Amino acid sequence: MFTDIINALNDPNGQIILALNFALIMQLLGALLAVAIDPYMKRDNRRRIFLIVMIIFVLLIEPQVSNTYGDTLYRNHLAFWNTLLSSVSYILRSVALYLFIKLTGSTRWDKVLNYIILINAIICLTPFVVPWVFSFDAGGHWHRGPLGFVPFLTCLILLLWLIADSFSRYKGIRRRESIVPVVIAAFVAFAVYLDTPLGFSPNISFLTVSMTGSTVFFYIWLHLQFVREHENAIRAEQRIRIMMSQIQPHFLFNALSTIQALTETDPERASKVIEEFAIYLRQNIDSLNQDDLIPVKKELEHTKVYSDIEQVRFPSIRIDYDIEDENFLIPPLTIQPMVENAIRHGVRGKKNGWVSVSTYKEDGYHVISINDNGKGFDYDEAYRKAQNGGHIGLQNVRDRIIDMTGGSFSIESEMGEGTCIIIKIPE
Repeated sequence: MFTDIINALNDPNGQIILALNFALIMQLLGALLAVAIDPYMKRDNRRRIFLIVMIIFVLLIEPQVSNTYGDTLYRNHLAFWNTLLSSVSYILRSVALYLFIKLTGSTRWDKVLNYIILINAIICLTPFVVPWVFSFDAGGHWHRGPLGFVPFLTCLILLLWLIADSFSRYKGIRRRESIVPVVIAAFVAFAVYLDTPLGFSPNISFLTVSMTGSTVFFYIWLHLQFVREHENAIRAEQRIRIMMSQIQPHFLFNALSTIQALTETDPERASKVIEEFAIYLRQNIDSLNQDDLIPVKKELEHTKVYSDIEQVRFPSIRIDYDIEDENFLIPPLTIQPMVENAIRHGVRGKKNGWVSVSTYKEDGYHVISINDNGKGFDYDEAYRKAQNGGHIGLQNVRDRIIDMTGGSFSIESEMGEGTCIIIKIPE
């Protein structure tokens, strides 16, 4: 073995092969170390990457053994081992691609994938009986059989599966996250194309090189996914604290005081306000555990419950709703906090204050418009306060609109004239 390495070092072509193998092994060892110590890596994915790395190690070693000792093995009547190495090499390539698919989080059609891997494995083992996939001649040289295309076809099917699954799993604004597995699949497919006329027979195949690089890139992609999930968890906790702060204590106390006063003057109306108050609290608390988008109709119902309670306290305030479009989804607690903000900081002190909420379609967007004739405010100053922990309601809604829908959130406000908030959600 050492003699072969020394001979390879004296041969320019051998130097290139050894250098490439060394570089690939260093990449694999680096990926193994990173995966082993990465606190964000899930156990199942850690095992899958370990398996992929071991498979690639085998794929790196197998051609060296076959090409260095293949003739000797065949002359010593040990063609069985040569055939076994080649068959296992074919099978492991499809298994590695299967593991890449599983790394994307795919759980659909597992049985179909398993059958594809099993059928490919059975066909790749037929050279022990018949030379359908490949064979070795009297000199121990490898030759492709009539079914030699099957391993390549299997790789193609798995690559197309990887691309299709990536696009289906990452939709909407997360579509860009499918770029990494798709690009990796494209490189692997190109490597398979380059290997096709060679039959995986040279000292090192293009597919092995591409799989090594893919393992490293897949790890980086997974790590970024886990970091994003961790950051999302942190933001979720912050969102809960923010949403809890939106159930303003002074509103609770004032609503209870209003109900108490109504029990003496208008018991029937007090009963209705109690019912609305209970609905308001329940909907706000339900929103704490709501990570997905909700129908805008549901958010509008919650907003109307809140505004009805406020109008009991401030009968001079008029709140209008012009709903032309209600067939889309938005983050929970999007409209209600904006109406609450308009009442509290805009129109509450005016004799003829009004707030209007309208929805409509425009230029491929679902538009939500919230207007008031309140005192207005300086948005730049409010944004600076939000960065320092104040006026977090507007910033929270804006961030969730952008992050969860890919939409936009804009504010126009004039001091003494009022405020207009425009939310646009892509169709």
